[in-house]
Amino acid sequence: MAKLREFAVLDSIPQDVYDRVTRLAARLLDAPIAVASLIDEDRQWFKACSGVAASNMPREWSFCAHAICQHEVFVIEDASRDERFSNNPFVTGEPGLRFYAGAPLTASGGLNMGTLSVLDTRPRTITDDQKRMLADLAAMIMDSLETRLIIDQEERTKIRFIDAMESLPTGFVMYDRRDRLVACNQRYRAMLPRVAEFIVEGVDFESILRRGVDSGQFPEAAGDEENWIARLMRDHQAPGARHEHALPGNRWIAFQERRTSDGGIVGFSYDITEIKKQERQLAQLAWTDSLTGCMNRHRFMELASIELERTRRSGGSACLMLLDADHFKQINDRNGHAAGDEVLKGLVQRWHKVLRSHDLIGRVGGEEFCVLLPDAGIEAASALAERLRASVADLPFHFEGQLLRVTVSLGVAALAPGDDLNSLMRRADVALYEAKEAGRDRFIVKAA
Repeated sequence: MAKLREFAVLDSIPQDVYDRVTRLAARLLDAPIAVASLIDEDRQWFKACSGVAASNMPREWSFCAHAICQHEVFVIEDASRDERFSNNPFVTGEPGLRFYAGAPLTASGGLNMGTLSVLDTRPRTITDDQKRMLADLAAMIMDSLETRLIIDQEERTKIRFIDAMESLPTGFVMYDRRDRLVACNQRYRAMLPRVAEFIVEGVDFESILRRGVDSGQFPEAAGDEENWIARLMRDHQAPGARHEHALPGNRWIAFQERRTSDGGIVGFSYDITEIKKQERQLAQLAWTDSLTGCMNRHRFMELASIELERTRRSGGSACLMLLDADHFKQINDRNGHAAGDEVLKGLVQRWHKVLRSHDLIGRVGGEEFCVLLPDAGIEAASALAERLRASVADLPFHFEGQLLRVTVSLGVAALAPGDDLNSLMRRADVALYEAKEAGRDRFIVKAA
């Protein structure tokens, strides 16, 4: 296999190399014929001929078949007097060869692949210097072979590297020790479409970041561009940790980099959009009431506590409401639990149309709900409480051809100095109880 590969590479050396060497051999050794040939099991193939028109000859007639078996220059001073060649048709007939000197073309592994030879139609001798010249010329051909082998090996290695890089299921990128891009695959470019054309060999990492920020490829950098770039440069220069970044179109990509032994960096990127969607869905399930779609008790208490802490720090105002469906057990008893479920879902749907976008609503009991109104004083809370009550009382709910009339009672408490969420909810609960005792379908306010 190695012989076939080197023979193929010898055959791929540019023709002008063979032509120049054979012409030079003919001039230096004052010979009318010079031949560079490759030899296999059956024939001698002429790669270049000076002074003779031929392309090949049978191996049994070939002088070079003897020279290729030698380690030094093989010389025949008079072929007509040498019993190995005296009956050779090229000696007894045209062109009447007499003299031959051939240097083997020896590969670096020691394998002889062919010969460089000079021939004459008259007997003659050759000096040691001329032998060395012929051997040196043969070595020039082999030097071209070695160079070609190195180039061929580098090309094959590069092709294998590119094939391996492109077959990766992730994005791949490599930077040298000066942080210039060496290589990346198409998946890496495809993950960053707004800067894909800019990601080329030689561009440095920071330039890619800046182009990405300018093009909107990294929306998370908006408004804090220089700090964002500085942070990513620090992460890049100390690779190892996994980093996640939001991209346009609700896409997410994770990056992970490693330092190479020569000081460069290799990185892998992979799309985690589906994973992020699943995380959001799981998080939503964890904090959402599965029936009504509003927050469950745990999530409401968590976010309401955070919002109240913010309000206390800023010196602002806030109010909290407890809302309870009146006589809800009767709805379940008379119409079934399916009807009760539809009523609860309908309550939340109507209230969402009344509440502000930043108000918090959660289901904190079977038919009891809690609403936190940030940045709202007692007057605004009272007006909103009336609208929430009326949105229920003024329009019955439809269920399987029936009209279900429902009312709600509300207790409203304003944030007082020293209040936390629990104390605020207790005062709202007292107000809700008073609303129930006063006849339901109303709200009671407990001022700070």
